Amino acid sequence: MIKRTFYNLPEQKRQRIIDAIVEEFSSSSTEKVSINRIVKAANISRGSFYQYFDDKVDLVEVLTKSFVDLSIEGANKALEYSNGDIFYTYEKLFEIITKFAQDKTQKVILKNLLRSLRANDDLVSEYLLNRFNGFEELNKIAKQYNTDNLKFKSSEDVEYLSQILTQLLKNAIFNYFVIDVDYQTVKKTFLRKLEIVKSGAVAQF
Repeated sequence: MIKRTFYNLPEQKRQRIIDAIVEEFSSSSTEKVSINRIVKAANISRGSFYQYFDDKVDLVEVLTKSFVDLSIEGANKALEYSNGDIFYTYEKLFEIITKFAQDKTQKVILKNLLRSLRANDDLVSEYLLNRFNGFEELNKIAKQYNTDNLKFKSSEDVEYLSQILTQLLKNAIFNYFVIDVDYQTVKKTFLRKLEIVKSGAVAQF
């Protein structure tokens, strides 16, 4: 767990550490990430590192925090704007997540993390299984979906629908960040799949 001492650091020093973490993860696969290189680049001692972080898993949280926060914020805004339209929300989530690729460093980091996830890397798996709170936030969002225009109304069915759309989103993200399929192709395919699912889920009036 990231310790409060890290967040209490002067902004300049905290940013220097973040920059060192970003540089390390953008130039190395997760299994080769080196704490020694990070502390050297950040100009801190190894002892200081452990005053701020428990282990390397915390570094994954540092990297993904802004990404996750912006995604959750965007999903909530999309829900509010669309009066709880689940399909509109996932379309906007796709736009928010792929927008990170405009920053080449962020794209490389996400690519490395996703590759590690696919390979069941211990570092990323530990973060997702035990420290990532994004799934909990997504569950909260799922409870806000408007079921008025859906063929089914139960919370269980809406959760299943959300799981299907999440899997489509994951596939699109993986194809874009890891397989390097061009953006327009990924977007077109993702939106078409959304439309197919929507045609079976939305009631016709």
